Amino acid sequence: MFKKYTKGFLEKETNPFSRDPNDDNTPLFSEKYLPEVNLEDTSLSHDPETVIGEQVTIKGELCFTTLLRIDGNFEGTLVSQGKLIVGPNGSVKANIDLEEAFISGKVEGDITVKERLHLRGRAEVNGNIKAKLLSVDEGVSIFGQVSVAPSNLDQPIQNEIP
Repeated sequence: MFKKYTKGFLEKETNPFSRDPNDDNTPLFSEKYLPEVNLEDTSLSHDPETVIGEQVTIKGELCFTTLLRIDGNFEGTLVSQGKLIVGPNGSVKANIDLEEAFISGKVEGDITVKERLHLRGRAEVNGNIKAKLLSVDEGVSIFGQVSVAPSNLDQPIQNEIP
């Protein structure tokens, strides 16, 4: 006579594309619904060599070999053949030339990635992008030219628009 339901009566399904009607500050596409980076799938299964915390600002040249995570502010030069993670609160003012990058924060400068560039959440990039592969989430802002092709890394980006 009565149907069995897998969810309770008061439980509701979460829809990442809907607003909370009682909260005017809820964004249409909230970051809490964004999928986390699966470290095993993205070959980031080890911890970062260095983490720049949210309340930290560093200016200068930073050299690392495998993985750097920036949750604070960095301005200067990044030297590495490794990988970079810029967290949602992270800010970078530097040209980036790395193997792979995962960006959720702000980057001001050109980005050259030999493999894949992941732009996630509400990432903001103010500069040119060159990558073999590019992954962009809804809500990402890019101000610059984008060049995505397996063979384009040896050619400079032309800043002139015909």
